[in-house]
Amino acid sequence: MNIKLSIILSFFACLFCGTFVKAQPVSFAENANLDSLRSSLIKLPWTEKEVTDISNIFSGRFYLRDKATETTFKEIAPDANIIHLATHAIIDDEQPLYSKFVFTKEEGSNDDGFLNTYELYNMQLNANLAVLSACNTGSGKLSRGEGIMSLARGFMYSGCPSVITSLWSVDDKSTAVIMKHFYEGLAKGLSKDEALRASKLSYLKNADEIKSNPFYWAGFILIGNPDAIYLKQGEPESSK
Repeated sequence: MNIKLSIILSFFACLFCGTFVKAQPVSFAENANLDSLRSSLIKLPWTEKEVTDISNIFSGRFYLRDKATETTFKEIAPDANIIHLATHAIIDDEQPLYSKFVFTKEEGSNDDGFLNTYELYNMQLNANLAVLSACNTGSGKLSRGEGIMSLARGFMYSGCPSVITSLWSVDDKSTAVIMKHFYEGLAKGLSKDEALRASKLSYLKNADEIKSNPFYWAGFILIGNPDAIYLKQGEPESSK
């Protein structure tokens, strides 16, 4: 089922070529040289399939490889109804406002290719849903009276009422499968929480003894409004 998002844009950033890292908690002070940090990253070979599969379910704007820049995100994201980031996240437990998503570095741009949490705090997003398909996006420093200072919190602060986020370093391949099933559930009219649950059950049906371990499928959770994303006459209607 191909649902057309003809007015509201969907943003899917997929970083595929070059060198990228599996997200791990790091100290910003120890990684002040961002170019060195970028050069230490490893590839995410399944992210392109993840985005391609989703594009067969929902139409929208999809940005891959060198097109998936921080500048493009900042230009497109405020008008998107669904934001999906299939990329790396780097978590700074000491200074959580410096936790960041990794985008393709763009020569000549004022942006450094790292979208920090503090930058999200300065954005106004109107998306019904943000899907943070990266590692540890729900992790961060526990601040008394505030809660977990995470990248997911940054999206909620900027205006997203619903966020799919991860609790640990998720597996690249299983994530691609789960995300495909998740969007299939949304396309059928399931609520966001029901779609996420159904996606995990669908994954488990074909998982072997090793891949059925909760590490591979239980890391993603929904925060916020669980309502379905309703569509009428081919155009999206936000439940926000």
